[in-house]
Amino acid sequence: MTTASSDAPLLGALVLNVDDDEAVRYVKTRSLKLGGFSVAEASDGATALAIAASMHPAIVLLDVKLPDISGLDVCRQIKQRWPDIVVIQVSASLVSSSDRVVGLESGADCYLTAPIEPAELIAVARAMLRLRLAEQSAQESGERYRMIVESAVDYAIFTCGLDGRITSWNPGAQALFQYAPDEVIGESHGRIFTGEDVAADVPDAELRAVRAGHSVAADRWHRRKDGTLLWSSGRIVPLRDRSGAVAGFLRILHDRTAEKQARDALMALNAELETRVRERTRDLHDANSRLRQQIEERERTQEQVRQLQKIEALGQLTGGIAHDFNNLLTAILGGLEVARRRIEDDRTRRLVDGAIGAAERGAKLVSQLLSFARKQDLELQPIEMNPLILNMRDLLERSIGPAVQIQFELACDLQIARADPNQMQAALLNLAINARDAMPEGGVLRVETRNCALPAGDGVAAGAYVEVAVADTGTGMPDDVRERVFEPFFTTKESGRGTGLGLAQVYGFVRQCGGDVALETELGAGTTFRLRFPCA
Repeated sequence: MTTASSDAPLLGALVLNVDDDEAVRYVKTRSLKLGGFSVAEASDGATALAIAASMHPAIVLLDVKLPDISGLDVCRQIKQRWPDIVVIQVSASLVSSSDRVVGLESGADCYLTAPIEPAELIAVARAMLRLRLAEQSAQESGERYRMIVESAVDYAIFTCGLDGRITSWNPGAQALFQYAPDEVIGESHGRIFTGEDVAADVPDAELRAVRAGHSVAADRWHRRKDGTLLWSSGRIVPLRDRSGAVAGFLRILHDRTAEKQARDALMALNAELETRVRERTRDLHDANSRLRQQIEERERTQEQVRQLQKIEALGQLTGGIAHDFNNLLTAILGGLEVARRRIEDDRTRRLVDGAIGAAERGAKLVSQLLSFARKQDLELQPIEMNPLILNMRDLLERSIGPAVQIQFELACDLQIARADPNQMQAALLNLAINARDAMPEGGVLRVETRNCALPAGDGVAAGAYVEVAVADTGTGMPDDVRERVFEPFFTTKESGRGTGLGLAQVYGFVRQCGGDVALETELGAGTTFRLRFPCA
């Protein structure tokens, strides 16, 4: 490494490197040696003070945090015993402005924030040593001080009086700020600050700190002559006269605009990437949610289709069997009627009457099976549902008993439906009795009518429909019962209280009319059957 002639007095200058971290200490020692300094090392405060006493180094590069003595106390002792030793404090954690103020108030000549670029460390060490040499020689020769300042072409170095007016301006300051010396000497140092900092009283605050004897360090934007901005690492150091009173200050600035712009660009890029990641994550979450909903809806639809196919298959099987049984029962009933007419013995006639009653019950059961299978003969005709329902009021009230209150909510503009009136009454009575059984402690049975529209579905044409809803406040149904509720012979009642054909007959009747049946139920919240008939 070549060294400028102005740095010749610095060659071989001893720097005491004090740091308890061996790796960090090694890096700083190596950098200083490459810069032409002699280096002694210490890992704690006591050793540092002992070496300072024996070797009297030109510079002490002092870590603020040491294992035995605070670096601030070490600095104070050095400055009390050897004021001519330059102390540069270094910290990686105590980096706030208040930390710098505390460090500088302990007597440090400079306060650096780790990690430090090797070139910056060498430059600062040289600059601080040059300043100290300049302070020592300024008492003898002002010219030597001028030459040292002007040799620091990589740094803007200028001095000001206590009134803030510039008194000297080195070539580095001219190169950095574009002002010639005669343009700024005698002018306020505030002209290099941004308008925002001037409005915030930053220049005057620094002056007040200098007048109090403090050294101030700051990283901020400054303004060039052409109005462009630069980012600098800077510090101001009080200048004292021979009596030790503050007579002005020295400002050192280093242009770090490129580093600042690169760091800001990286931060902006990271922020943009984080925003994009959040957006992509949100989009992916939304897409997964939609996919889960679609899968759940498809599974529900498939389950409904399987249930309908199951009921249709049962209906076809039941219809074929019931049709054959109906033919057999017709022949049996005909034969029994003929035999009854010819029998004169009362006892035998009673036996025949019992057989006829059993055959008629069988015929009724077969009729229910045919209704479920949609093979019974219906008399489809236009029906006004509201009058039909109101005419059944007395029958329904007697059938469900006094413990159940019946309510009617009938639409006033109800359209004409197409159905079999006798089968409609039977279906309504069947649903009312089932509702009563679901409310053993009593409750409310509500019969509603309304107009509705249905889309095309399984065996159902799109169009206008009349809906008759029968709702109860009973126990509701669990899922396993709901799935099988329209199956023939399926019942949850105890033996002897039902055949399991009532709801199957209702389902078959409505479907044979060209309509549809919907079921809504929830455990503990009741059940609603919605019978939908096509409009006439």
